[in-house]
Amino acid sequence: MENAIIKVKGLKKTFGELEVLKEIDLTVNRGDVVAVLGSSGSGKTTLLRCLNFLERADEGKLSFDGRSFDLASIKKAEIAEIRAKTGFVFQNYNLFANKTALKNVTEGLIIARRVPRKEAEEKGLELLRKVGLEDKRDYYPYQLSGGQQQRIAIARAIAADPEIIYFDEPTSALDPELIGEVLTVMRELAEEGRTMLVVTHEMSFAENVSNRVIFMENGAILEEAPSNEFFRNTKNERVRAFLNMISKEEEK
Repeated sequence: MENAIIKVKGLKKTFGELEVLKEIDLTVNRGDVVAVLGSSGSGKTTLLRCLNFLERADEGKLSFDGRSFDLASIKKAEIAEIRAKTGFVFQNYNLFANKTALKNVTEGLIIARRVPRKEAEEKGLELLRKVGLEDKRDYYPYQLSGGQQQRIAIARAIAADPEIIYFDEPTSALDPELIGEVLTVMRELAEEGRTMLVVTHEMSFAENVSNRVIFMENGAILEEAPSNEFFRNTKNERVRAFLNMISKEEEK
């Protein structure tokens, strides 16, 4: 069986006159934890949104789990088929405000996948236990901290055992003291062998948990390397400047 879950060739995306993604080529293999780094506006989030069809790419080919698709002309049924095998964790949680923690996790299983309610609730409780929030099963989002909401969002994303999980800056909306609890859950997922593509500004996660790093600049992939090599031996001046800037900000 081929090891790649996704292969992207020539992905392009424009908004009006602005070319946001330029000829992106990317491969994510089973078990990879790929960190996507770069300054604001480099195209990181748009890349994730195109891969999960929250935005429609203008050009490009996608191979997903061995099947090939044209990103510009892919059919709705094919999009639904791919989405059924992916999870997505948003920057701002995107929980249902009128549903409890447990119902946020089980809703997709019951409605979209027609899992019997009892079975879905058992799975939901197992996942809440996994992210340390079983005791919050009946709490609504407004009763939870940002870190707790994001952990519930992660539980929801893994409820259907996706082939790959996309994370879009999962800690950027959190207060500093809450970031660690979310990164701990993500680290545990990585240790389980989950395949993850993570847009992040958390350098410790990128360096110590991911096995590959992609650095984006002006809508293109400027560098791609194993994590150790990226952080310790990069020869790219722009990457060095970025890492130096991050290091100085962390020292403040």
